Amino acid sequence: MKLSKRKEKILKAVVESNLSSGEPISSKAIQQEYLPDVSSATIRNELMSLEEMGYLTHLHTSSGRVPTTEGYRKYVQELMPTKKLTKKEVSQIQSNFTDKLVSLNDIMVRSAKTISDACNYASVVYFGAKDTATILQIKIMTISDSTKLVVVATDLGVISEMANLGEVSQTELDEAGRIMTEIFAGKPLSSLEDQRYRISKELVKYKQIFETIIDTIAKRDNTKIAVAGKEKIMDYPEFEDVNKLKNAIKLLDNDEKLLPILKNSSSGDGVEISISVGGANDDLSIVTATYKIKGDKTFSTGVVGPVRMDYAKAISVLKEVSDTIKDITDKE
Repeated sequence: MKLSKRKEKILKAVVESNLSSGEPISSKAIQQEYLPDVSSATIRNELMSLEEMGYLTHLHTSSGRVPTTEGYRKYVQELMPTKKLTKKEVSQIQSNFTDKLVSLNDIMVRSAKTISDACNYASVVYFGAKDTATILQIKIMTISDSTKLVVVATDLGVISEMANLGEVSQTELDEAGRIMTEIFAGKPLSSLEDQRYRISKELVKYKQIFETIIDTIAKRDNTKIAVAGKEKIMDYPEFEDVNKLKNAIKLLDNDEKLLPILKNSSSGDGVEISISVGGANDDLSIVTATYKIKGDKTFSTGVVGPVRMDYAKAISVLKEVSDTIKDITDKE
């Protein structure tokens, strides 16, 4: 629904006031702080009209207005200005990535914490590496008589996991790693599973080693999402309601619910904002940014917070973190 310029200014004023204070705002306060050239009576009439349109509501008869979920959606889609991070904020984000990132998990965990600290909301990060990370080399090293360390180097980092392979000599492990590298180098991680039948038929001698390695890597990759700052949800008055807090924590603890949001948030590079993701009374929003790095590797980040979220700040932080990750991975 198209709003007049004056209604847009008033809705923008109510939303931005609510973002900063969390409190209702009166027509008099709107006039004094945002629209000094418009009479208080005119503002009251516009507020009533915006309320009838479903963009505003009031908690009590004599109280000021607050935005509804639809009001926030309208603001985000049409009225929200961009917010540029300060030099200090950019420097703080980039400083978290000065140390070498040695694994996919390291990238995810570091990114999630950086986003959460910068926004003061919970954050989620998904690296779509299982299907698309390209294998460079596979090595197997002896830790003890039965325990071996499987190292898979990919173009997005290193995956390393312990595997129980029994008493196998290091010479045999070196040969197995060499053969696996020949088979899988240049192929995505998903091809490990695709080649299981070929290995069992053509390379019987190493069948047990190969199958154990494939199972170990597949099991390791079940954890796809890094989450940081869950406790920050409790800083916002919207979640003083125990049921709303439980719903928020349940979402952040459930990879099966988070993964579709992160994987399908955008068909390509870009940002998507999902307001009130748990229903009309949920008070929970997610800002997701999906980017492509190294051509076709999906890197999805998200900020989880109340509907009364600083969306512009969240978007700027997600973009800065994603750009930093792109720079790092492009140089490797």
